[in-house]
Amino acid sequence: MNTPPRIRLTGPEEAEDARVEAPVTETATMEHREPHEPEGETTDPRTGLYTALQTDGQQLAVQLVRLLHRMSERSGMNPTDFQCYTLLRVAGSMTPGEIADSLCLSTGSVTGVIDRMEAHGLVERTPHPLDRRKVAVRLVKGAERRATEIAPGMRDAMIALHEDYSVDELKVIADWVSRANDTLEGLIAQRSPRRAG
Repeated sequence: MNTPPRIRLTGPEEAEDARVEAPVTETATMEHREPHEPEGETTDPRTGLYTALQTDGQQLAVQLVRLLHRMSERSGMNPTDFQCYTLLRVAGSMTPGEIADSLCLSTGSVTGVIDRMEAHGLVERTPHPLDRRKVAVRLVKGAERRATEIAPGMRDAMIALHEDYSVDELKVIADWVSRANDTLEGLIAQRSPRRAG
């Protein structure tokens, strides 16, 4: 699916002050635990599993928010600028309007974000390949490497996580993630009409 992903962590007025209150540690470890067991009895196993997935999914969302804020701190960027950096890493070239829609920001706020990132040598503005009246924003060559520097060990940690699963199980997980992304994008599109770039 080619629709740009949508990321929403903080608003522009919170960009400079938003910080994770949890203690800062260079190496964070999570205690391994079994999937959440739903309380009470249910006659339908699917209902119980859905409840467990919903609860653990909410916890996963919180952890991702905390991780992105921590990575923002380490990068030296404020949370809004780091969200834009992450968005462009995933989506590639985007118009300012698409960035504004994806991050729930005004076009004026996005202009400030792009200006700051351009001043730090992270992004560049280029003519849109399909509409010369528009501007496209993309990361400069080599800017993607900042993510590896910001979160050392993440790739190894995720590889270790996946080693417990068979190839067939990983295929199921990959299919679920893909479908979840499509479902979330559909919900987002219903709630917020996209602005023109």
